[in-house]
Amino acid sequence: MSRSNQVVAPTLAQRRLSERLRAARVAAGRSQEDAATALDCDVTKIYRIESGRTAAKPADVQALGFTYGLDRKSIDDMVLLSRGAKTRGWTDNYLDMIPSDLSMLADLEANACTILSYSVEKVPGLLQTEDYARSVIDLADELPSAKRESLLRFRLERQERLLDRESAPRLGFVIHEAALRVAVGSRSVLSGQISSLRELDSDDVADIRVWPFSAGLHRWMSGAFILLEFASRNEPSVVYTENQVAAHYLESREQVSRFASMFQDLRNRSIPMKEFA
Repeated sequence: MSRSNQVVAPTLAQRRLSERLRAARVAAGRSQEDAATALDCDVTKIYRIESGRTAAKPADVQALGFTYGLDRKSIDDMVLLSRGAKTRGWTDNYLDMIPSDLSMLADLEANACTILSYSVEKVPGLLQTEDYARSVIDLADELPSAKRESLLRFRLERQERLLDRESAPRLGFVIHEAALRVAVGSRSVLSGQISSLRELDSDDVADIRVWPFSAGLHRWMSGAFILLEFASRNEPSVVYTENQVAAHYLESREQVSRFASMFQDLRNRSIPMKEFA
């Protein structure tokens, strides 16, 4: 994944906020000139806010919300979104240890109502046991041991915050059988990981299915991905993909719809975790 200093999370939050502000203005029958009057600014600023080129300050968002006649909850939601364009939430504690794209993913997961994931070579991070996660992270032996420990803490906290959430999201996973056969650490590490997956599945914490070797190739063999859906219609679904060089967030309806169809096809043709031997 990219280790650049570019902040990904604010970009997405800023874009979503701009879409909501523009939609609210249009629904209220107001012009950009009306919005500029409300903020006592040049109309160019409104244009830049609505096009996602300028981050709207919380005070500006509140003023525009009142101008558009929005209710208190809608305004508060957008104010929180505007703050999200500057901060990453709970992942702030790990800013020096994880790339910004992973920070973004963790914060999106914290607000998602549905998380669907397909993985190929390893068990997805959200389902890894501590021993399995440690074995995976220790593969990066070029990193100092202290940083590897920090990455492990981040992964475990990410799991805990999601799985123990009061309104837990719907979780669906399809894991290629290869991920459950490849040696990771000792035999007991992999055995413990598979037992944990069975337990999570049987306890209805997550719907976990396996794409078996016997199913052969499939037309979606383009790598792992995570699809996140949100309760609000104002929060469009997002697909996260990554490789060793970079991570990508896909937001267009066409792209997200394609990945949703992909996941459903994979799930329908996979076997339940309880049937995996």
